[in-house]
Amino acid sequence: MSVKLLIKNTFYLYIITIIKILFPLLTLPYLTRILSIDIYGMVAYVKAYMAYVMLLLDFGFLLSATGDIAKAENIATVGRIAGDVFAGKIFLVLLSAVGTFILSEQMKILHQNQLFLWLYFISCALTVFIPDFLYRGIEKMEYVAIPFAASKTLVVILTYCLIKDDSDLLYIPGLEVAGNTVAATVSLCFLRKLQIRIRWGGFKRCVAEFVNSSIYFLSNFATTFFSAFTTIVVGSCMQNSDIAYWSLCVQIVAIAKGMYAPVANSLYPHMVKDKDLVLVRRIAVLFCIPLFVGSIIVIAWGQNILEIVFGRSYGYVGYLLKFLLPVIIFSFFSMLYGWPVLGAIGKIKETTLSTVLSALVQVIGIFLLIGIGWFNLISLAICCGISEGILLLIRLAVFQKNKRLFLKISPGESVSSAGY
Repeated sequence: MSVKLLIKNTFYLYIITIIKILFPLLTLPYLTRILSIDIYGMVAYVKAYMAYVMLLLDFGFLLSATGDIAKAENIATVGRIAGDVFAGKIFLVLLSAVGTFILSEQMKILHQNQLFLWLYFISCALTVFIPDFLYRGIEKMEYVAIPFAASKTLVVILTYCLIKDDSDLLYIPGLEVAGNTVAATVSLCFLRKLQIRIRWGGFKRCVAEFVNSSIYFLSNFATTFFSAFTTIVVGSCMQNSDIAYWSLCVQIVAIAKGMYAPVANSLYPHMVKDKDLVLVRRIAVLFCIPLFVGSIIVIAWGQNILEIVFGRSYGYVGYLLKFLLPVIIFSFFSMLYGWPVLGAIGKIKETTLSTVLSALVQVIGIFLLIGIGWFNLISLAICCGISEGILLLIRLAVFQKNKRLFLKISPGESVSSAGY
């Protein structure tokens, strides 16, 4: 992949990421002010559950199918891979619908807000028809970025026009349904322009795609523990106000991580082809600057900024963020040395195992805190930082052990001395 193409795809990925970051920042302060803390806590809880639904619907296809399509020799193969992925995702929608029904009958907070829950589920289901994996694989990210930007702009505008208080709660998932419908429709229309015909390769090929994606799914599932599992645990052990505080922290951390994602996503296919270790090291050094500046801002002015943006009721979130700084810092380097580096040299099992182990540490730590009576938002934040640090250490260790597999190193430097 040429450097120009890498820059172009990174640019469009950043457009998507900036929209994912900026638009919630435009609506989140508005919603925290017009909705009661308890209602906002419920919204956050349902969103945390939907993170698991989205994870199941993706099932690792965004990585596995992207890699397969990048290696495809012709358009017919691209269409066949896409068809198998679509078939698999539709099956996963049906499976997740059954799971959601069962859980909605068992969990009080979901049972009491079923219409809200199912509208959000529909919005998630519609995303399976957005072929982002395909456009990433053929390096045409503009065909995802453009409809995504248009649909999210519509959602933001209507949020301010229609949602005024708790009584307008159902507009929140309703607008997501409308936005995802627009994005899916336009994205699929672009397939005709590219003359890509979606076709099903058969049951065996579809199963093969599932097997190929399963290792990525396990890794992504473990990663989701921070953003979704912790919110669900907080909702089970604490009050709705605590859910609101913690979910806001998680969203801010997710925004920070979102700034890393375009780099990792665009770097991955580049590293698969070129194994460019020099570029990885330059990116690692470059990101140290915003990480340092951002940490200083959180420590010095975090509480004041959060009170101004989200209201006085959320000033405590700024205090909690200080304890989550290790998560924000470590996650960039663990992401960089994850799929873009270890995945590019075929260390898929090691990458997945590192994520699973760190998630297990987090789960064990959380239940240990609950068992000894020390479970609170601060101890939870510290536990998350420890697990993220373990993830980074494991991946760096695997990288150091296998750095000889990289093709490009710094001028005048031997393979044995190249490294982070």
